[in-house]
Amino acid sequence: MDRLAVAVVPDGPGRFVVTLAGELDLAASEGFWSELEPLLEPAGLVVLDGSELDFLDSSGLRILILASRRAEELGGRLRLVAPHRAVQRTLELTGAKTILETRQTLDEALGD
Repeated sequence: MDRLAVAVVPDGPGRFVVTLAGELDLAASEGFWSELEPLLEPAGLVVLDGSELDFLDSSGLRILILASRRAEELGGRLRLVAPHRAVQRTLELTGAKTILETRQTLDEALGD
């Protein structure tokens, strides 16, 4: 049974909203990367809705940072929305909050 559910919804050319629910851990990280990587486009925007993501380990964090850096290399952006309190704590403790672009709401993340 998968502990991570991923739903991808296009939001215009080169723009995607990716909803994550469950756990982004070692078991799910590589599969998630294979779904996420093709969405990263030059001048594109990928918004990860983490409001239902309740667990993030170091392997999942590595994928988020890798995706953020890849998006930046391509001239695009990756944003994380409203991560669960436990995920926010992981981002704060690891210092990843300074690397990953986060927003409180989906509307904020899709703006500018």
